[in-house]
Amino acid sequence: MRAVSSKKTKDMSQFHRNLVHDLLAQTKPAPEIQKAGVQWGLWLLASLGTMGLILTMLKLQPGVGSVLNQMPSMTFLGLAFLGSALAAWEAISSSVPGRQTPRGYRIFLSLILIFLFLMPFLFFASGGHVFNPWTAFRDGWGCFSAVSLIGFFPWIFLGWIVSRNAAFHPGWTGAWTGASAFLLSSMTIQLHCPNWQAGHMLMAHLLPVAIFTLATSWLGAHWFSRWRK
Repeated sequence: MRAVSSKKTKDMSQFHRNLVHDLLAQTKPAPEIQKAGVQWGLWLLASLGTMGLILTMLKLQPGVGSVLNQMPSMTFLGLAFLGSALAAWEAISSSVPGRQTPRGYRIFLSLILIFLFLMPFLFFASGGHVFNPWTAFRDGWGCFSAVSLIGFFPWIFLGWIVSRNAAFHPGWTGAWTGASAFLLSSMTIQLHCPNWQAGHMLMAHLLPVAIFTLATSWLGAHWFSRWRK
């Protein structure tokens, strides 16, 4: 009996070894993940190039030099780019295992975004009109559609970078990619558009950022979770 039992155990052990060998042989090696800093640097170069190309085609708004010398305008544009850069880092970092940013970073980034959306009402004139969301949206449809269309391209690029990683919270990662891409687009169009009225800025330049951040959160939850399958 002991001899039979020993033989069965030996056969089973050999079966397990063969099974493990076959599984390892069929498993493809996991692709190496680039460092988060390298990915972010690639995003930065591509983003600056995209902005430059688009502004070359659209042209800067007349008198852009005097606009940039005004503190509210310069602060708005600077915070839009800073928010885009920080959101891109958060998107990449959250998709690389072991590189999650601290809570304080996300709080700081969230405060920048909140302040950016408040800036039109705090520092920019209303043009002597009572703020009517629908009217501002209708009159600013050209800028709204431009921000939406242009933001799609940097989002696809950043999404491609992030999709090569392994996001544990793909919904949040998707939201940060959307915030980054469409803030960059909003800033680019604001450099082209001469309308700095509060209602126009909010409904035509910042509203698409909010909408597409929500949309890319849903899209990212599906796209960036493919690695689990």
